[in-house]
Amino acid sequence: GEEISAALFSREEMLELPIDLHTQFFKPDSGDAKLTTMVRLNLKQFKYRKVDDRNNNVVTLVYGIFDRNGHYLQGIKKVIELKLKDDTLANRLGQPVTVRTVFEVQPGGYLVRLVVRDAEGQLMSATNAAVEIPL
Repeated sequence: GEEISAALFSREEMLELPIDLHTQFFKPDSGDAKLTTMVRLNLKQFKYRKVDDRNNNVVTLVYGIFDRNGHYLQGIKKVIELKLKDDTLANRLGQPVTVRTVFEVQPGGYLVRLVVRDAEGQLMSATNAAVEIPL
């Protein structure tokens, strides 16, 4: 929605949801590089709506890659539908869940911007990571 877009193009950090963003890059040769983002979501701390025996929520992740001058280069949206059993939520989710996304980029300096929004709690997190990929 508009709220997510507005947050993506702002630079403010907002941490209402428990998220953790890490980046790494891989440069197989002198050409393109692969920029990997790993987002850890602590799903135990999210709100859920109970339907039958499932705990439901929809988590939207929007990524933006910006250059040094703040120009938007590319982005991706991922929607994760959660329908968790009580047992999964209580016991099996001992570790945060990791969502991995790979971007193809040229070497250079980038700002990775991530906005995470959940449907049930109506909470949002936004965080930045700077990445420098040498030539």
